[in-house]
Amino acid sequence: MATKRIPEFRLDVLIKKEKEYFTAHCLQFDLVATDDTLEGVQKAIVDLCRAHIEYSIQNDNLDYLFSPAPKEVWAEYFVLAHNKSCDVKQENLSIPDKIFKIQEVICHV
Repeated sequence: MATKRIPEFRLDVLIKKEKEYFTAHCLQFDLVATDDTLEGVQKAIVDLCRAHIEYSIQNDNLDYLFSPAPKEVWAEYFVLAHNKSCDVKQENLSIPDKIFKIQEVICHV
């Protein structure tokens, strides 16, 4: 008997330290969260992405789930992802029947 394959999706998140706070930008959804701490903004963006995904599924609105960030943000993400002074962290966000792989690029710019 074949096992059911769970779809996997990648979410790219750019986290930057601004003057007095952190911003986290999920590029596939164009969602932004802010917090005073790195841990706080990481939790906030994951919670925001989870809520966005769950709302889209519950309301049969998957056509609008993905709304990419502007190309300038993507360009910045790819440049910073290769910057040695930035950290790259990966984790999984599980939603029933789906796995979202989150890659965070964390920069203190």
